[in-house]
Amino acid sequence: MNQITRRQFVSLAAAVGGSVLVGGLAGCTAKKDTPSPAPAAPKDPDPLELLAITGPQSPATVLLARLAMDERVKKTAKAVTFATVKNPDQLRAAIAAKEAQVAAVPTNVAATLYRRGVPLQLINVTVWGTLYVMTADDNIKTWADLKGRNVVVPLKGDIPDLVFRYLAGKNGLDLEKDVKPSYIGTTPEAMQLLLAGKADAVVLAEPVNTAAEIQGQAKGIKVRAALDLQAEWGKATGRPARFPQVGTVALTAVTKDHPEVAAAINDGLKAAVDWARANPAEAGTLGEQTLADLKSPVIQKSLSRTPMEVVPAAAAREELEFFFARLKELSPEIIGGDLPDAAFYYGVK
Repeated sequence: MNQITRRQFVSLAAAVGGSVLVGGLAGCTAKKDTPSPAPAAPKDPDPLELLAITGPQSPATVLLARLAMDERVKKTAKAVTFATVKNPDQLRAAIAAKEAQVAAVPTNVAATLYRRGVPLQLINVTVWGTLYVMTADDNIKTWADLKGRNVVVPLKGDIPDLVFRYLAGKNGLDLEKDVKPSYIGTTPEAMQLLLAGKADAVVLAEPVNTAAEIQGQAKGIKVRAALDLQAEWGKATGRPARFPQVGTVALTAVTKDHPEVAAAINDGLKAAVDWARANPAEAGTLGEQTLADLKSPVIQKSLSRTPMEVVPAAAAREELEFFFARLKELSPEIIGGDLPDAAFYYGVK
């Protein structure tokens, strides 16, 4: 875990003093009223002792790494820490144990934790879909081509699995008869099965999609996207070709007692997106330091393909509820039993 320590945040207070000259009645001599002190400027809130930021192995975590360096965020706490985890289960555990106060998470994980009583709020959505069905088989081009094929899906019960299963069903595939997914623990493992010729197709998310293409090219294997699941989502739902895949959550001890932190996170993440776009090489280097086993060129190319837009939770609520409702069709437990209520969305009164 990398820790970023900082000087004690200095509160600013200013008092404006002086007297006010008031004109007397017509024909009377002007006189000076008794001076009234101006109200003191509002005092900045005391900073948190510690702000612990955590992220998974995804492009959103590069943004969090940059966020942890942002002066707006550093001013909200005496110390800021940043760490990554290997998989969603570790992320869930860190949030539930309150070891992670701010985290980038799949949005359905945020909803599930909230529904199960973890005191958190969703602050924003940052990543709007990076899922593809990848293959090295020239004969796989459509949903129908997946029938009878060995399709490997990582992270059972998380967004890659859920979106794939929802869209497969909408495209006429019976997941018990036509294509029964083989599940594996992580996206890098799924990629290696594809490169080893042990999978006909795999469901991958960035940055592993890009890594699969680059590593395949080095081995003389043409890995490509057979199905863009963002585009397929738009076709199946009649909505834009995107879905709210990853967002930022914070414990309510932060959002309610220190609202300045939530504001700094939104502003800092917007700045991080702009920085990543303007400085792709530097973003790639930061990503190499942040994400396990991925090199700067892979991360740089991956970030250029990742639809990043920081939308506050209140503004993203309608898209989130539509997304959650579709996932709920597979199983209510995917989102913790039911849609989260208004208190889940930071900024909704």
